[in-house]
Amino acid sequence: MELPTAEIVCLGTELLIGVTVNTNATFIGDNLTKFGYEVRRVTCIRDELELASDFFHELFNRKPDVIIVSGGLGPTYDDIQLEVISRTTGIQLQESSEALAMIEVYYNQKGLSLSKERRKMAKFPIGSTVLKNDIGGAPGCFLSFKNMNIFCLPGVPSEMKDIFTKRVAPLLKEKSQVDFHEEKFQILNCFESQLAPYINEVKGKFSELYIKSHPAHEYKSGIVIHISGVGEIQKEKVQQANKLLQELFQKHLPKIIIQSFME
Repeated sequence: MELPTAEIVCLGTELLIGVTVNTNATFIGDNLTKFGYEVRRVTCIRDELELASDFFHELFNRKPDVIIVSGGLGPTYDDIQLEVISRTTGIQLQESSEALAMIEVYYNQKGLSLSKERRKMAKFPIGSTVLKNDIGGAPGCFLSFKNMNIFCLPGVPSEMKDIFTKRVAPLLKEKSQVDFHEEKFQILNCFESQLAPYINEVKGKFSELYIKSHPAHEYKSGIVIHISGVGEIQKEKVQQANKLLQELFQKHLPKIIIQSFME
C-alpha cells in the first residue's frame, strides 16, 4: 500500500544552538505515523528569511501530501513562519478578523492591550483556515497549495499539541483513512546485539512490516521492540510477527525478561 507522504519543519534558531529540545518533531512524527502517513523528513531551520524561503522552495518541489510547520507564529521580529509561507507560495498575508478576535480575547483576559506586535499574529495567507489556540495567543492555520496540505502551528509545545490534537488530527485522519497497527514490548537482561539475529529472521518472513529494536528512553531500561504495519490486511501479520519474535527470544535467550511496553 502506498502511503500519503509527510514532512515536518521546525522553525527556530533555539532548536539548533542547543537551547531548546525539539520535542515537537517527536510528537508530530509519532502521530503522523499512527494516522497512516509516511514521514520522510524532519528539518530544523534557523529564523532567517532567505534560508527558510530557499528550503521551502525545495520542499514544495518534493510535493509531500502533508507539511506540518511549527514555530515562528509569535509577535517578535524573528517569528517569520507565515512570511516565509507567503513568500514561497505567492499567497499574500491579510489580517483575519476571526484570528484578531481570538487574539484580542486572549490578551484582554490577561489585562493587556492589542499592540502592533500582537496584532501581527492575526495576519494569515488569504484563503487559509484559522486554527484556534486554546492555550496561547498565537492561532495556527491550514492551507492547501498545489495539492499539498500545509498546517502552520506555534512552536510552544503545549500550544502546538493543543491545536494539533483538537484541530489538526481530525483533518489528518479524514484525509488518510489508513489503518495503522502496532505492537510493542520491552526486553530486560540483554544486549540489543543479542536480539539482532532473531529480528532479522522475522523481518525476512514479514518484509512488509516495520520491525525494529530501540534502546529504551533514558528513564526506562531494556530494549523496546516495535512492530507495525499499515492497512487492515497487516493487522494479523503484526500480531503473528509479535508472537514469533517473543517465542524466538524466549527459546534462544532464556535469561531475558519480556514485559509489556508502557509509554
